[in-house]
Amino acid sequence: MVDWEQVAETALIYWNQFVDWFLGMPIYAQALLIIGAVAALVLAVIIVYYLLKGAAYLVYYILKGTYLLIKGIFLGIFKLFEALYYLISGKPRPVKEPSDKNCCEQPEIPQDSPLEQEIILPSQNEIQLVQPDAIFCSECGTQYTERMIEQLKVNGIAYCVYCGKGYKAIEAEVASQ
Repeated sequence: MVDWEQVAETALIYWNQFVDWFLGMPIYAQALLIIGAVAALVLAVIIVYYLLKGAAYLVYYILKGTYLLIKGIFLGIFKLFEALYYLISGKPRPVKEPSDKNCCEQPEIPQDSPLEQEIILPSQNEIQLVQPDAIFCSECGTQYTERMIEQLKVNGIAYCVYCGKGYKAIEAEVASQ
């Protein structure tokens, strides 16, 4: 049997020795010891937290990987037996139709009667002239300067002076018919 009174007396003796040792130190040492003990306790709690979190992630991903592996194996077996069924029976494999039938069909334009059609007047907006040899940066959208275009013609490579994005020109031959 355990004698709890003797265990308590022994613990009380050790506690009194610790208190005497602690109070015998200078005050700055006592403060540093308390701060160190709190820091060690917080560090121990953080380490235990991350160990438990890591173990939980490990178990989760092992179970997920096992599930996906078993699912893949059974799906492969199913596809194998399905292929064998169609091979042995000689039946053609059914063609799956797309779920969205409207994706490939052209929508019908409703024909309005001539009375319902409105007369559309041309807009009176100004039209800006587009330069056929203008090159714009694909990153920032600014137009290449004359020097950048000249560099592009000479080397085939130019860099935008605003954002630094490189542009490489590739020559392509066009076959005439």
